[in-house]
Amino acid sequence: MLTLNACGGSGEAAATQGDDFVLEGDKLKALNGQVAKMGIVEWHGQLLTKNPDNGGKRIFDLDGRYSPSTGYSELSMDSAIGGDVQQVDYLVVAGRTYFNSEVWGPNAADCWADITDDEEGRSWALPTDLDPTWPVTAARAVKLAGDGVAVGVPAKAVLTGMPRGLFPSVPASLDDIEARAVVTPHGHLIEVGVDVLNMWNALPEEELAAIDTRRAGWWAMTMKESQDGASITPPKYVFDPAVTPPSQCKRG
Repeated sequence: MLTLNACGGSGEAAATQGDDFVLEGDKLKALNGQVAKMGIVEWHGQLLTKNPDNGGKRIFDLDGRYSPSTGYSELSMDSAIGGDVQQVDYLVVAGRTYFNSEVWGPNAADCWADITDDEEGRSWALPTDLDPTWPVTAARAVKLAGDGVAVGVPAKAVLTGMPRGLFPSVPASLDDIEARAVVTPHGHLIEVGVDVLNMWNALPEEELAAIDTRRAGWWAMTMKESQDGASITPPKYVFDPAVTPPSQCKRG
């Protein structure tokens, strides 16, 4: 992990080091300000085996909208884990969690099952922390990186910001570990790349072996203020799929 160390010096060299620190700190502060002004945050996350520049392969995609003012969230996962292609949707409103599956068919697009009391079985793709701005708000500025800033992000924030089914708990060995990341603004869009692969190096071999998803090596993400002014609202139809067929859910 890169750190900033005081190393003495005087004159132009010392001034340059000081300026760099101010610039990277200011860059991260500006990104935090940009995030703070967002109404509903629209975001896309993609987990890969490693950095895509080095041939990383996609594991799954998440698309979401998050309301900072209410904590409500809409999230959709497109996955091909284990060769099983599937797409599921989640809606979290007023402390209740709802689920919709593509296998129910297009007629059930507005139909949701309340899984608040059954989250363990069906909320695999739902992050523990629904706020997607963690790569910025939990970050520590390290150095400038092109138009962006290289940061350190606590391992806990990384793991709880991704699907809970991947990482049911944060290994104790990661308590004081940071993942390396780069956060880059592109106008209204913020792009993030988190190096998860090197974060695993801090784990003892026996703990690493117990993590089935240790091949998860890179988190690529974008976030922006949603141009869709629609608020996140309770589901239109709620039914029990064990009682009512999905095709009949609007009557359930």
